[in-house]
Amino acid sequence: MLCVGPKKALPWAFLLIFSASISAQPLQKIYSGLDNATSISVTQNHIYIVEQGKNRLLKLDHSGTLIETIGGRGSGDYQFSKPVDVDATNGLKVFVTDFNNRRVQVFDRRGQYLSSIEARNTFGEMREFNPSQIAVDQMGEVYFTDSETRYIHHFDLDYNVLDEFKIPNEIKTVHDLSIGSSEIFILDRGSGTIHRLTLNGAYQGFYPAEEVLAFFADESGLWTSYKNQLIYESKSGEEVTVPFDSSVEPLDMYVERTSIFLLTKAELFKLSVPER
Repeated sequence: MLCVGPKKALPWAFLLIFSASISAQPLQKIYSGLDNATSISVTQNHIYIVEQGKNRLLKLDHSGTLIETIGGRGSGDYQFSKPVDVDATNGLKVFVTDFNNRRVQVFDRRGQYLSSIEARNTFGEMREFNPSQIAVDQMGEVYFTDSETRYIHHFDLDYNVLDEFKIPNEIKTVHDLSIGSSEIFILDRGSGTIHRLTLNGAYQGFYPAEEVLAFFADESGLWTSYKNQLIYESKSGEEVTVPFDSSVEPLDMYVERTSIFLLTKAELFKLSVPER
């Protein structure tokens, strides 16, 4: 799960080391043995991974050393039943969509439980959620998709409802969600598309994304990941291709300064590039 607003824009110097004929870059495996991992979020100091097979959240450092695990199967605080997505963008709070428990659990950066976003009276009607993909904007406001109703719900800093709107019919599937300063991005692998919506859900357009497995957006542009390469397109239209030295099947990715993290169901890879 990728969120545009509060993330640091990728330094342009990072891209200057690349060229159209760049040689394949080595992928460093920094963690393995994951049991059906589904999502990654990275802060300045830590990596958070949802491990759905074990119904838990992992906290690692940037070298891949495991620091802490949170969770286990259940319905109480600190427990999950089919967690799907994580967002820890600002480094202060960690949000995890707890699908079967119909809630979003919120933790602080030390892993202490803070609260849950769950069933409540929404615009005069009591509703339960099936939260799947989640993203937090630069103001700390929370957006998440409900896979059952095909709605996007928007909450303020105190988790009061600000808005909710139907996911447009042009979108077949929601595999990832990202919130920018003025747009929502949705990866739809079913149609090979990254869709663009306004912040209140109006359809804006799309980027072709055939065979794209994961994506990351920040204020400088858009990264898309394939089995054998990454492609970066800046907002000015410049495009850079970064080939890998081996084939992977990432289902989520994150760019943090000069490191690119690629998550598969079982492994975490890191592509490090020195900053100039």
